[in-house]
Amino acid sequence: MLKKVISAALVLCLLMVCLCGCETYDNFINAFFPEKNPVVEIPVEDTVKIGVFEPLSGDDAEGAAEEIRGIELAHELYPTVLGKEVELIYADNESSDSVAVDAAKELVGQGVSVVLGSYRNVLSLAGADVFCEARTPAIAITCTNPLITQSNNYYCRACFIDADQGQTAAIYGITKLSKNWFTVFYKEGDDYAASLADQFCEEVAGRLGNSYSVATVTFPENTEDFSLYLQKLSVIRTGPIFFPSDSELGQEVIYQAAQLGYDFDWIGTSKWLDIADHSASLQRDTAFLEGVAFVADYSADATLGEMTEIFRQAYAEKYGSDAVPGKNVALGFDAYLLALEGIEEAGSATAGTLISNKRGGGKGFAAATGTITMGPKGDPTKDVVIDIVKDGAVCAGYTVTR
Repeated sequence: MLKKVISAALVLCLLMVCLCGCETYDNFINAFFPEKNPVVEIPVEDTVKIGVFEPLSGDDAEGAAEEIRGIELAHELYPTVLGKEVELIYADNESSDSVAVDAAKELVGQGVSVVLGSYRNVLSLAGADVFCEARTPAIAITCTNPLITQSNNYYCRACFIDADQGQTAAIYGITKLSKNWFTVFYKEGDDYAASLADQFCEEVAGRLGNSYSVATVTFPENTEDFSLYLQKLSVIRTGPIFFPSDSELGQEVIYQAAQLGYDFDWIGTSKWLDIADHSASLQRDTAFLEGVAFVADYSADATLGEMTEIFRQAYAEKYGSDAVPGKNVALGFDAYLLALEGIEEAGSATAGTLISNKRGGGKGFAAATGTITMGPKGDPTKDVVIDIVKDGAVCAGYTVTR
């Protein structure tokens, strides 16, 4: 009886060992009973698939087109990874957050290794849970909403987050302008502006060692006449003014200040890229914008490394020597490079978690928009250009090295 018990125990142990050594019950059956469940060989993919998760139609299609142009340009220059051809797989989220969920599932179902996109924060957020559940790495290109990366370990981004703009503006004011007294000026109830203002104040306090080097002046929503607030700025003898706003509001306030004879040093955000265009549309001489500075994701005339020149030359060859690539094109280009870097560093196109950890390849990844160091949450630290309006045109004025 004891021998039978011992024999049964040994058989049970053997079965447990076999089952533990197999990933599934089917694998166990294949190993021991091949005639009942023949092994189906899974073909090795000849290509590496990278998903393009973008609004190819709808209201956001025009904005997304520049991101796609950058992706496709990078793909033409670097069409292989791990010795295999890279295939771009497109999924149209139709500029709709509800459709975006299905588009995300479509890409996952096609076995993409990495997803690029989407244009607009809400569309990226809509696909985020799908990519996280499938352990498929995704790279936002121009989306700055911190929730995209904070809530998803599989999402990172090629652009900087909004908070970086406040920090960069402060560094510019202290290091380049050599000032130790500043003012933040923004609209009440504007969460975007308030967040950037807080980051600006924190950076100044940290660098100067005090919390009183920044004054704050706010104004109510729907303000049209800013004379009272501009007078207040003059009375407090403000230093450089950090003014996080859109370009339309920015140029209006700066115009009124110039009309009243105030000569302030203005520092804006990346939303001021077309500030001169807004003034021209109102048939205003843009002389009042002379010297205005703002944080930029990318500047067409700033060289931030060898990859910047490679990108510009390739763009000129494809679209003409007079064609000037915008920031969205450059960031789309960089997002594709980050995807290849992650796959290359992981040594596999199918190891989603490992690819997520390897995007950017650690410190000092050379990209068109500058050297990138990917943070643990998927937010990059990178060199940032400060653009300045000079003779009515926007040009690179200073590079803040991070």
